[in-house]
Amino acid sequence: MYKKLFNLMVLMISVLTLNLLTGFITDYIVHYKTNINPFKFTAIAMLTLVFILVPAFSYMNLRIEKIVAKLLVSGSNSFGKTVGLLISFATIFGILFAIYIHEWFQINLLHEIKVKLLSCFN
Repeated sequence: MYKKLFNLMVLMISVLTLNLLTGFITDYIVHYKTNINPFKFTAIAMLTLVFILVPAFSYMNLRIEKIVAKLLVSGSNSFGKTVGLLISFATIFGILFAIYIHEWFQINLLHEIKVKLLSCFN
């Protein structure tokens, strides 16, 4: 059971991290729209993305999986097998959540938490 949960968590975090990284690359390339025909630009940008993202994804996928696995194992070693795994996963997932919500909605999660906590005490 632990191994299946561990593998699922590694997969989830790896997919989210790779999506974030490839999204940054895509945004960077698409940012350079000039006064070129939109059809030509789209075709060129799509080809460029494929030639950049396929090797980048292949390269990053293995490394990210190894890093995530090491982080999850270190949490397991620190807090016990299952509890450590859950704490490590929650921490990594929380960091990714904060990055995603900032990228998609320009919301600073730490600021929002601070505001909510302060409003509870007032």
